[in-house]
Amino acid sequence: MVRQNKVFEVLENIVDLVILNFLFILCSIPIVTAIPAFVALVGSVKSMYEEDSIPAWKQFLLLFYQYIKKGVKIWIVLLFISVVIIGDIIAVFYMPNELQNFLLPLMILLVLLFSGIGSNLIKLFILGESHFKPLFITSFILFIRKPLKPLLIIFFTMLIVILSIYLKFVPFFISFSLIAFTVYLAMFEQKSEYAANQV
Repeated sequence: MVRQNKVFEVLENIVDLVILNFLFILCSIPIVTAIPAFVALVGSVKSMYEEDSIPAWKQFLLLFYQYIKKGVKIWIVLLFISVVIIGDIIAVFYMPNELQNFLLPLMILLVLLFSGIGSNLIKLFILGESHFKPLFITSFILFIRKPLKPLLIIFFTMLIVILSIYLKFVPFFISFSLIAFTVYLAMFEQKSEYAANQV
């Protein structure tokens, strides 16, 4: 009987992840709402696995509404930085080989730094910080102090993306929820860490 209950619980969680994945895709269609949608997705996964009584889909909609205004502003900043980094990487490939050999490792480090700060931004945003300056400064400090968790998120995200390319049905049904679950596992084991690192 206990085993049956566990099976039903796992199946229920999978169905919730599929529903959340669909809601994320739907709410990300305007593009500018992608970050609030992803933060809401991670927050919903967090609530789901911490056994919140609110259904996962309802929690997502509540969080999305809560995050959308300030989340869009943060997304615009991150999008601008992303465009600059991508532009720099493209420019490096048009430079002489000597400069490429010097600048490409720097670009890789910059991408890792940006991705790591982004992972911490999601965590801090969910924990209640939404002001630009402390959000970015604290995210940077957390990444410098503890780079392993964001790097693990980057690794597993790349793994999920690679698997999604080969398993064609995965991207639509559950891949974004799996990335959100990875962020939850990596970033939310200690809530007190945020308070200790506030600046």
